[in-house]
Amino acid sequence: MYFRRPFFLGYALLAIGALAACSSGGGSGSGTTTPPSAPALTVNLIGQLQAVGNIAVLQVSQPGFVGPYTITSSNGAVLSLQQKLQSTQRAPQSGGPQTIISPNGQAYVTALSQGSASITVNGSGGLTVTPTTLQNITIGPATPSPSPSASASPTPTPNPLAVTPTSLALTGTGSSNAQTLVVTESGYTGTFTESDTCSTIATVTPTSGTGPSFTFTVTGVSAGTCTATFADTNGQHVSATIGVTTTGVVIQ
Repeated sequence: MYFRRPFFLGYALLAIGALAACSSGGGSGSGTTTPPSAPALTVNLIGQLQAVGNIAVLQVSQPGFVGPYTITSSNGAVLSLQQKLQSTQRAPQSGGPQTIISPNGQAYVTALSQGSASITVNGSGGLTVTPTTLQNITIGPATPSPSPSASASPTPTPNPLAVTPTSLALTGTGSSNAQTLVVTESGYTGTFTESDTCSTIATVTPTSGTGPSFTFTVTGVSAGTCTATFADTNGQHVSATIGVTTTGVVIQ
């Protein structure tokens, strides 16, 4: 018994050492973990940036991350950035990059001048994105506002056109039996023109005259009835009926 005890004790110590070595090696292999990759950044631009004066809203989102996001314009003099939390727009920037911190992932983007600029967004996990739609955005000149069309002045209503008398009876032919028609239009200084159906019945002279009042002479030619019409340049017309009668002479 005295000689076996040391032997057993040494054997036990060897076994414990082996187990410790195995436990140490196994823990080292299973304890290494790979950090999960950061979720993708989603960037949307609401509105157009084509001409000076255009304003669009940039929206950034990343699953599981609420902000803040870092948004950079490559040229603040062309595309200016402003947190959407504020109501006022950023004043014109000097040339060069402009960076803002957006707590909620939203920002105003204002086209300040002609040129080209890109927008870059930084999110969680060191992710940096510059979507194709936000690369080299070209800003053109401001679109001129259409000038308001001048309201057309209303056309004044002309005064009535009149002829006196409206019915004329000639009791003979020739100049000795001629009578007159007076055409009037108050305030009118344009031309009165005459037309008629009296080619073989009567003559109306002259064929035109100047307002506001003008006298036409009607001379009978042969018995019959016809109409003389007078017009102004305002589209008004007025007519008079002309009757010509002749008395036969009986020779004894």
